Amino acid sequence: MERHWRRSGNADQPAQLGKILDKYYWAYGPYFDVDASVSRPGGKIENVRRQFGNMILSKTPILSTRLFPLPKSALRQRHNMVVGVFEGVVKLQRDGALRIYNAHLGAHSRHDRVAQIVSIRDTIRRATAEGGAWTGHHEQALWEADSDPPPMPEAFVLLGDFNLEAKDPGYDYLVGPKDGELGRISSKEDFIDTWVTAGHDEDEGVTYPASESTTSAHGIRIDYAFVDESMQKRVLGARIDDAALGSDHQPYWLDLDYAPYD
Repeated sequence: MERHWRRSGNADQPAQLGKILDKYYWAYGPYFDVDASVSRPGGKIENVRRQFGNMILSKTPILSTRLFPLPKSALRQRHNMVVGVFEGVVKLQRDGALRIYNAHLGAHSRHDRVAQIVSIRDTIRRATAEGGAWTGHHEQALWEADSDPPPMPEAFVLLGDFNLEAKDPGYDYLVGPKDGELGRISSKEDFIDTWVTAGHDEDEGVTYPASESTTSAHGIRIDYAFVDESMQKRVLGARIDDAALGSDHQPYWLDLDYAPYD
């Protein structure tokens, strides 16, 4: 999502989408932020920020969020912009909460993408040890009167535009490397590709580019949703909506059974 770019009519896209989908909670994390302010007559400053970022929408409250910019090289030959991963702790409908990580990896440097994946893995690993947005008790009662301490649940989903294919070396850093006839060799620290868990081959599927003329021979799958081992049995199905309009990417749908464990 973006805010205040001339190419999109200086629109505030997160606010517009939130207004259209007014039965959803939403949060926006701008990882790219530069000045677009205007000085008006009389010296009044109209403060405007030109932004790119990730957005999370949910039918249940988004209890807390955190934004993590990802590593970036200062490339000389190619345009290379800041990207990031946006964490949202979402309340579940029945009980508990789920961590959502909405990621956007760099498009122009394989070296950057590997560094970004390593950073994401470290962020996810540290989260439960760090706890929620605030922990413990404050000596001033008014601090705790506003809300309860938000949780930092173990279960998570990592999703977004990773700008890499399954044949890219960066994919190995996500799900584990291939080892000859044994196939993927993954550890408990590796993520699980829900597309594969749902019964698809890791080399099939097209999420980009979105075009009526695109076929599986010309398109690629660069948008993913990953879970950890504890969430794998909750994956009910996954599909790519190849008929949707409105983006240069096709939506990826993931069905999860996120009711509490028996």
